[in-house]
Amino acid sequence: MRRSTIIGAVLVGGLALAGCTPSEAPSDQPPAPGTPPPATAQAHAGQHGQGEHGQASGEHTATDREFAQQLLANAQQVLELAQLAGSKAQSAEVKALATQLQQSAQEQVATLTSWLGSAAGQQSGSAPEDDGDDADAPGPLSAQQVQQLQQLSGTQFDQQWKQAMLTLQQNAGQLARTEQEEGSAQQMRQLAEELVANEQATLARLNALR
Repeated sequence: MRRSTIIGAVLVGGLALAGCTPSEAPSDQPPAPGTPPPATAQAHAGQHGQGEHGQASGEHTATDREFAQQLLANAQQVLELAQLAGSKAQSAEVKALATQLQQSAQEQVATLTSWLGSAAGQQSGSAPEDDGDDADAPGPLSAQQVQQLQQLSGTQFDQQWKQAMLTLQQNAGQLARTEQEEGSAQQMRQLAEELVANEQATLARLNALR
């Protein structure tokens, strides 16, 4: 009778030990290569990744806005110089190129103004009226440079106009390349691609002016 009791106790103890599997017991050993991390670790990693992506998206939005604002200021100065050429330039080639650049700048101004005023062009959490001052970015030419050009005429105007317009076109190209590298808004990236594609031809025509 005593022997039966001992055997029964041993069986019960064995069943209790079998209920605690190795997978449930904590272990200090690192997981085997190729073993997926626990679900809690995966969830934490996913949240961390989303945070980094969200921050990057915010930076890209700021880059797109900065590109649009600065290119708008650049295009407005192109318009101003193109209009000056109509009345002050002596060279027919300068006047013809000014007309073409004026048309391109008008299209840019319309596109950029529309985008900056749309929901896509607004800063996160801001209303269109809150961003009005941000759009007034300075152009690459100072007010003094533009004023000096306004006081010239004939061949002197032609030469100074050429240099000023080269500055504007080179600035637009640099803005476009930065947008290509860092921007994310499809419409702004498309505009940047067009500017880069046409940049060399425009610079060549300006440099060919005499």
